[in-house]
Amino acid sequence: MTINPSLSPIHLDFSARKASNDDCTEVQKLVFSVLKEYGLEPQPTSTDKDLFDLESNYKNGFFGIIEDGSKIVATFALYPLSTESVEIRKMYALPESRGKGLGKWMVGYLFQIAKENGYKEVELETASSLIEAIHLYKKIGFTEKAFENKTPRCDKAFFMKIK
Repeated sequence: MTINPSLSPIHLDFSARKASNDDCTEVQKLVFSVLKEYGLEPQPTSTDKDLFDLESNYKNGFFGIIEDGSKIVATFALYPLSTESVEIRKMYALPESRGKGLGKWMVGYLFQIAKENGYKEVELETASSLIEAIHLYKKIGFTEKAFENKTPRCDKAFFMKIK
């Protein structure tokens, strides 16, 4: 997947970059803490196994992080499902970084990557307890679709055509 480096981060307080395996431990801590905050159980041997080798698991996709200084404050990923469709994955932000436009920026960045790589649709699965995320997805224009339960802790699915 080709990544356009000219896409700039949200604002001066934050920087964004592609994650490497050097980031795995901090990424796991962030994702697992947000899951627990929302009453969801981390699943390091199944659903979250990808966080232990980001480079291999996202070699055909993209896993990004947002930093405030040198601290990782958000994660976001894009994973190909087919030649037409990609999935947004692992979009989480620490509590102190929420409400600052990071979510909207991350989705926009991922849509730009998907569009530049010829994908026609973006999908995602989420859990009902992630109320702020669901609100963001609907506000951006995602449509709820029939839930297939690919991810055990999720109970909602959304999609959006790329224009």
